[in-house]
Formats: sequence, structure tokens, C-alpha cells
Amino acid sequence: MLLENINLSELPSVYLLDKDQLPNCAAIYFVSDSKCQILYIGRTINLVARWREHHRFKQLKRFNRKDRISISWINCSNQINALPTIENELINLYKPPLNWSKVVAPIRRITPAETALQQSLQQLAKCNTMIFGFDPIANEEPPTIYLVYPVYDRRGLSGSIRSALKNINKKASTLKWKEYHTDPKYLGKFGYWQTEYNGIRIDLAPFQGLVHFMDDSTRRTIAGVELMAFSSEQLEILLENTPEFKEETSGLEALEDDPIPIELVEKKYQSNSNHQSVVEVEPWEELEPMAEGEARVMNRQFLYVDDVEIEVCTSENGKHFVRHNVYWWIIYEQKNPDPVRYNIIENLKNAVDRLPTIRWSGYKFRIENIMFTEDDVEVDSILLPLGMFEDLMRDKSSFNGKLLEEIKTGEYKPKPDDSKKIKLCVWLQSNSLSSLLSTNNS
Repeated sequence: MLLENINLSELPSVYLLDKDQLPNCAAIYFVSDSKCQILYIGRTINLVARWREHHRFKQLKRFNRKDRISISWINCSNQINALPTIENELINLYKPPLNWSKVVAPIRRITPAETALQQSLQQLAKCNTMIFGFDPIANEEPPTIYLVYPVYDRRGLSGSIRSALKNINKKASTLKWKEYHTDPKYLGKFGYWQTEYNGIRIDLAPFQGLVHFMDDSTRRTIAGVELMAFSSEQLEILLENTPEFKEETSGLEALEDDPIPIELVEKKYQSNSNHQSVVEVEPWEELEPMAEGEARVMNRQFLYVDDVEIEVCTSENGKHFVRHNVYWWIIYEQKNPDPVRYNIIENLKNAVDRLPTIRWSGYKFRIENIMFTEDDVEVDSILLPLGMFEDLMRDKSSFNGKLLEEIKTGEYKPKPDDSKKIKLCVWLQSNSLSSLLSTNNS
């Protein structure tokens, strides 16, 4: 099965509200809108039974009021054992926005990938980002558009760009930006990002002295968004003066025609003065850093899942977090690990990087002083957003053999000697800690 060549229009499908007409077969299924944008991917050994009580059905019905939602599927009756592997590969390939969002915190609107891309480029244009060039054939890599943003010595716009792209990543969209490298602090801590749209990669990197090229630059568009761009003459001179760079980018050329020729969404609404943005952001559960010497005031409550105790901390603005010591106790069965001695921050970064979602890409872990008001207790800890904690606990990559297969197929039966990680992982496959919080607070 060539996963990257799946064409939804060629697959059998039914309208969402006709889900009872689905067949009784093992399948990988795709939920998509009228533009064939994949919103959700799942697997099942009985398709029609799965959709009788699907946990996303009510959410999808809300989307269906404004856009026709369909269910397509690939019959996998002869590949039942491979279902979990196929599902994971498809999720990693298509990054459907609903696979890594909470059911209990409904997303009001799906942001189309082209809209997220255009909004990204508009924000980058405000930061004087320039189109460096286009490599239509880069060895075995996809065609790549190279963007650069200005830095001078250790000063630059990396912070503004990081904030802008982080906001794009918060949207329920298939388009995500990944910060794949960050320069050391002594070099300026400049970031390098990549994203892909419709088979074309967009690479964004810092460029020392870019300001000297701006006056003589030309203007070009990507996805309908206009940016400054290196002219053919500028690029040729630069490559001639840097032979080592020329050798690395043998296929690079100045961008002429828009390689992503789509209409700028906002142009459609210029005549409507009452139009409001169709995109609504699902915010990250992130807190601003506290001033040095101050404590973050929080409340806490304890949840219990199969005898596993989970302390959930709530900030003054109502956002929920789990402290690193809870994560460490569940994973390693060690209480109150020292963040420095056990390299907790690096450990958490690595754990998040292993997740099949890039939702938490760029999240800043930091040690904070926390005060719990109800019992006047102060602790130093690292806060994990509740959604991140759930994603980490759902992760099955550390399991293997029969256990992994049983959990993936939903056939696992609890055992008396189950570890805390197994208990919580199994429970979270079809539940959410947020739902328990809602119950406790009601």
C-alpha cells in the first residue's frame, strides 16, 4: 500500500449522517470535508460498529452544519495485524488536526492548510523575511523554497518569528511549522524552521547582513502572499562570492513564478467590511514566565485513574498543568526527582520530540517556584500542560510485543501487576483527564 498516494475521491465513502450504511469490515478510515482535507484518521476491526458510538461524532456534526463531512475507508480485512502500524504512518504523513486535539475542549473551526500557510507568510513578511531562492529538484528531497530573515551579529527577529509561528501551530490545521534547529545562546539563539504544503517544502533560516540586500530586492509571491525576494542578479553574485555555498545548492535559482499558485484568501472578502477572520485559535496552555524571586500561585486537586493518583495544578486564569514529579513517578517510579541531577528538562524535550504530533514543538520547559494557596506549600517544579501530559501518557512507543499489540487493537485486559504507565495509557486511549476535572468542578 503506497500511503502517500491515497486519493480520497477514489475510495468508497458515505456522508457523515449516513454512517449506519458503513460496511462491517476491518478498515482504516478517513474523515474529510468537502475540499478533501483530512480531519481525522482512525482504525477499527468493525467499521460500522465503530461509528455507532464514535467519540468524535458530536464534534463532527457541528462541523457538518457548515461543511459536508464524509467518511472514506480502505478495507483492511486481510491486514488486521498491521492496522496500528498503517494508522500511525498515515497520521504522521497527513497530520490530521483532530487526531491530537481534545474532544472535551471543542475546536470551533478547522483552519484550511492554505489559510494557515498564507497567514504564516503574511507574518513573516512583516518581519522583513525575504525569498532567497527556489530549488525545484534537490536530490531526493522535495522541491524547496528557501526563506531568510535578517539578523546582525547576535540581534535578530527570531523571537518575533518564533512567537508568530507558534500561534500558527496552535490552530487546528494540517499545516505545522517545525523548529528543527536553534543556534546556541552565544550565537544569538536564532531559529531554523520548516513546513510542507502540497509536496513543497518551505525552509526558513537566519541570514547575517540581509539588510544590505533589501534595497535592491525584487518582489515575488508565495501562495499569493507578496514578499521581498533576491533577484537573479543578486543571487548569482552572492553564489559566485561564496563557492562553498554554491556547491551545496547547485539547483538553487531565483524565484520567478509562484510555486504555490493559490488565491489570497483575504482578497475574497475585501468588499465586505463586516467580514471577520474565519480562523479561531485554540490557545496553548502556556503561562508567562514569573519575575525572578516570585512564586506562581496555583490550586491543586487530585484525580484517580485505576488507583493512579494524578495531581493537577490550576493557575489563576484557569489553565491546568501537571508537575514534572508526577510524570517522573509514573514513568520511572521515583518520587520528587531533582530537575538538575536527572536532566528533567532535556528528558521532557526528548519525550515530546518522540510523540507523533508536533503540537508541542518549541514549548519552553522551566523550573518555577509554585505556591499552593489551600495548604500554604511552596515547591520548585516544572509544569507540563495537561494536554501534553495526556499525550505523553498515551504514547505507546516504549511498549513492545504482545502488550503493544493488545493495547493498539483495544483487546488489552487489565492485570493486577500493571504499572502506573500501562494503567494510565490504556485508560487514556478512550478517555480524558479533562473530563474528570469537569466532573469534579461541576
